[in-house]
Amino acid sequence: MVARKVFRDAVHDMIILHRIDQGPDCAPVDWGDALLLDLIDTLPMQRLRRIRQLGPAAKIYPSAEHSRFSHSLGTLHLAKRMIAQAIQGGFTGLEPVELLAIKVSALFHDIGHGPHSHAFEHIFPDLPNHEAWGWRILSEPGLPRTLLERHGHRLGLAMDRFMDALRDIWQPSGTCASERLSGRPFISSQLDADRMDYLLRDAHCTGVSYGRFDLEWLLHSLNVQPVDGRLRLCVDLGKGPAALESYIFARDHMYRQVYDHKTVRAFETLLVHIFGLIDWIWTLEGAPPPETPPPLVTFLTSARQGRDPGVEAFLALDDTVVDYALGRWASMEPRTAVQGELRQRCRMFCHRQSIYRRLRWNMPTGGEDQGQLSFGFTPFPGGVALDPTLRAAPQATDLIHDPQLVERVERFFRDHDEDMIATPQEDGGYLNVPLRLLARVDRIQRAPYSHLQYDPLGADPVYVITQEGTVRPAEQVSPLVHFLGQSRRRLARVFVDPRVTDQVRALALEGLSPWLA
Repeated sequence: MVARKVFRDAVHDMIILHRIDQGPDCAPVDWGDALLLDLIDTLPMQRLRRIRQLGPAAKIYPSAEHSRFSHSLGTLHLAKRMIAQAIQGGFTGLEPVELLAIKVSALFHDIGHGPHSHAFEHIFPDLPNHEAWGWRILSEPGLPRTLLERHGHRLGLAMDRFMDALRDIWQPSGTCASERLSGRPFISSQLDADRMDYLLRDAHCTGVSYGRFDLEWLLHSLNVQPVDGRLRLCVDLGKGPAALESYIFARDHMYRQVYDHKTVRAFETLLVHIFGLIDWIWTLEGAPPPETPPPLVTFLTSARQGRDPGVEAFLALDDTVVDYALGRWASMEPRTAVQGELRQRCRMFCHRQSIYRRLRWNMPTGGEDQGQLSFGFTPFPGGVALDPTLRAAPQATDLIHDPQLVERVERFFRDHDEDMIATPQEDGGYLNVPLRLLARVDRIQRAPYSHLQYDPLGADPVYVITQEGTVRPAEQVSPLVHFLGQSRRRLARVFVDPRVTDQVRALALEGLSPWLA
């Protein structure tokens, strides 16, 4: 048997796991690798090959077809490198069981993502998020849990201690006062293996340069130091601050240019609306749309009734199931008007037709009353007047920054959810469709770096070691990090089906004007 398994990777070149993971020739960071190789071959992990890392972003960036599987391998690889760097620096404070828990968590950290990744959580906001699904897949009875127990016995682990180490990473209590270094910062923090891999991988696969940073020097600069009586993962700025600053800058650029791209969010909104149409059809006709795949029927039956679909039903879903359904609905012969509406929406999604428009806002030039706004829309070719007497002002924007305005706009659309809008159909007729299936307020809250308002579960700033040897939060040392930490983006866009822009504009002008006066 070959002593190790090598995965060729577009970002990290070679990712190596060791089949012989015990004995004097096995480095501490490689201990337990055989468990990881067995976990990679399980159904939940192989399913990630069929889930795109960036969901519908491939419709905007044609080469963004990479999967959650490759990202998970990359995260494991970087977690091992972070551990190795800490050990090389003299740190010996993590027990073997904790090191293995970090590696298992790195490999499985995205195991709970549904079809089209984060878009799935917008479709089913009342169901568990991907972290909750992931912990269930790892901890509930099934092959992953069986492999944990089998290899745990082989490695001489106390399973209770191993599961506790995993739980501390997946479900931190936020009350830990231990002086020891936690395993969670390696997987989920402001400087973790997950973020470092997805920035580089997504930049590579989208063909943009925004997410690139000096990974090698950043890893080389990692160290473990005590901070306020607890050990923390730190970056040695004595080796140069540029690597850390470029990493945080890369995250800011990727959110602005890729993850929050207006057309990416438009396709996510369309996908949310398609699943809303499925529910509407099911309610009106007493059955799901024709040719709905059985795994989707099973999952939706439970979800619509407010019941837990269960891990088995969840794992039966991936991009291939949903994409097959969208393709079949896009080509079906509808038997009812609402089925015809579903066919039209699926054609919009599958064939990239009629991209959703964005409500545009004419911001007042004076600063006296920023609540006074008027409405507009992304101009069609040739331009479209906002109303018979007003055209889009030069300062018109599709972004709402004021939190109070966002709340008012969300409340307006929520109050008018069931207003019926006459929507043009492919046969030349019209169908009355609820506003909630035609327009959506898409709220975004982002910060490339968070300081001053830290996560209550114990998330930290990135601690740095200064040239004087003191340990301080990065924002207190780097003006650039401080600036990026303050630039938290709280904004919203309103996406509208292009067939009903005039109707929604008129409704918004009539209904929102008194609120904004």
